[in-house]
Amino acid sequence: MASIKLEQAAITTLASTELNSLANNAGALGAEYDNATNDYIYGLFELNATFGSAPTAGNTVDLYLIPAPDGTNYDDAVTGASGSAPATAYAGGFPLRAVTTAQKVPLGLGASGPVPLPPTKFKAFLLNKSGQAFPASGSTLKMVAYRYQSV
Repeated sequence: MASIKLEQAAITTLASTELNSLANNAGALGAEYDNATNDYIYGLFELNATFGSAPTAGNTVDLYLIPAPDGTNYDDAVTGASGSAPATAYAGGFPLRAVTTAQKVPLGLGASGPVPLPPTKFKAFLLNKSGQAFPASGSTLKMVAYRYQSV
């Protein structure tokens, strides 16, 4: 009888310079991830940011996964400067602490549960609801995609 284990992909940076100086209530659209080829089921996400001024405790940076169902066209309502995204693409929020030290916040574990990935190309869209602007450089959004494997 086969055992079922998790198989993970290499960690991937979905957004970096797109987050530079991201204003409060503004959004950033990250790089494309081709899950049509990779076929991963879930993603574990990590937001890494060091704010110059402390965000309000409990405020969030919200993650949306914007798919390209036909492999080419993304939702036309989402741009890098947009302050909104379709509610149907919402993946979860990174809850923040009221600190100016580095915050490495995971999403896709524990109470938030696994974050399902679209079976298409997609881009991560981050909406800054922290109450503060992101720093001028150094912030990242990373993902480890994973799926089941039979061994």
